[in-house]
Amino acid sequence: MKAVFLEAASAFPEEGERAEVVGEALDFLQNGFDAHYENSEGEAAGNDDILVGDNDYAWAVETIARLDEPRFVAVAGRMIRDGAGRISAGKSVSVESWTPHLAQLLDIVSGEGEKPSEERIKKAAEVSS
Repeated sequence: MKAVFLEAASAFPEEGERAEVVGEALDFLQNGFDAHYENSEGEAAGNDDILVGDNDYAWAVETIARLDEPRFVAVAGRMIRDGAGRISAGKSVSVESWTPHLAQLLDIVSGEGEKPSEERIKKAAEVSS
């Protein structure tokens, strides 16, 4: 998620520092989702994995809170909730599932609107894959 977001945000170099913080938080979120989804042996997450994932979620929220912008924290919270729901339903978490959330984050950074931000995220996902 971090690479896709930073690729999309690169169109707004004046917002580079804010975009980097968001990217760092997205990295923690992805690590949390990965820990909750399965452990390093490819088995279902156990209690230790869940604690690691929860810790990464906390770091994600703390990181993004450095920007002192409640809208960022709100989107991060929705990502955690939606990701946890997907995982508990046995579904994967992918860039496609995060596109609307990433677009919301990019819109906060850029102010360009969610639709243009979503298109920018989709293009960045193609470049990053």
